[in-house]
Amino acid sequence: MAKVRSGRRPADAPHVERAYRNLKAGIVEGRYRPGASLSELSLASEHGMSRTPIREGLARLWQEGYLDRVVGHGYFVGRVTVQQIHDTFDVRRLLEGAAAARAAELATAEDAERLRALALVPIGASLNYRQSETANVQFHLAIAACARNGLALELIERCLAQVDRFMSLGVSFGQFTENATEAHMQIADAIANHDRPGARARMEAHLDCGSRLMKDALLRGQVVGVGIS
Repeated sequence: MAKVRSGRRPADAPHVERAYRNLKAGIVEGRYRPGASLSELSLASEHGMSRTPIREGLARLWQEGYLDRVVGHGYFVGRVTVQQIHDTFDVRRLLEGAAAARAAELATAEDAERLRALALVPIGASLNYRQSETANVQFHLAIAACARNGLALELIERCLAQVDRFMSLGVSFGQFTENATEAHMQIADAIANHDRPGARARMEAHLDCGSRLMKDALLRGQVVGVGIS
């Protein structure tokens, strides 16, 4: 779908970007639940800005598939579907497996040291999901950065935001989080050793585990607000 130029002044751009990021964070983190109606007026008041950047932020999120639009009724937070979950993990497997292999080819000693430092995913009763997920995202994005491909990095970041959104619907990834540090270290070691097949295989196995746990959560009815298609 072709993007429509808004004609906004350059000075408005920071406000539009802030509106977009704030609204996206609200969707990803589950503050705006699937099916919720989003009012420009209410959102402008909530975020302390005019309706214009809110309107443009909503339009951008609609183009990215986070929102549905009903003519005459405005925007609604899009439902998460089983197909979206399947597609997201499938794309992650392809992109991040390739990124890990490429990182194993290109990573410097400094890169490898940084990946090992980022491999730890904190767990414990005193921690919330957001802390563990932030650490996980930093590790995966660091690998994508090591692959030296800006487009792949952008796409992987978008996939990670979708997974974050899925998990905000009520998924408990306790077992996955407990094993994530070990899996991350195996990936980091393969990259440090310039083992391209090993880095790809370990990344794919890591993501396959996440996909299985997500599907198990769906079967148990643990995730709410998920549609079939």
